[in-house]
Amino acid sequence: MNIYGEPWIVRHATYYSDPEAGPDALLNDATEWLRYAYNAIHLLAELAHERGIADMQRLPVMLEGIGAFIDMGARCATQAHLRMQWQQVQQETEPTR
Repeated sequence: MNIYGEPWIVRHATYYSDPEAGPDALLNDATEWLRYAYNAIHLLAELAHERGIADMQRLPVMLEGIGAFIDMGARCATQAHLRMQWQQVQQETEPTR
């Protein structure tokens, strides 16, 4: 078993956002990751429809990869939400001039 092959990469995929990225940029990233997941599911469905069954040896890796795309999209959306809340708190605590 190759421990640094596709299964290892998929299980250790992490999303690192730019600390300076605003909520809009993070939401754009979330949309992009979720679009990757959608396209991967669409491709998998086409393969299953054309061949009757997908490659059963690679199916777990493909599904884990789709899960990683969804997880990264969710993390982006969560970070965007947190940054929007942080910006709101900063605006509320700013002294008025």
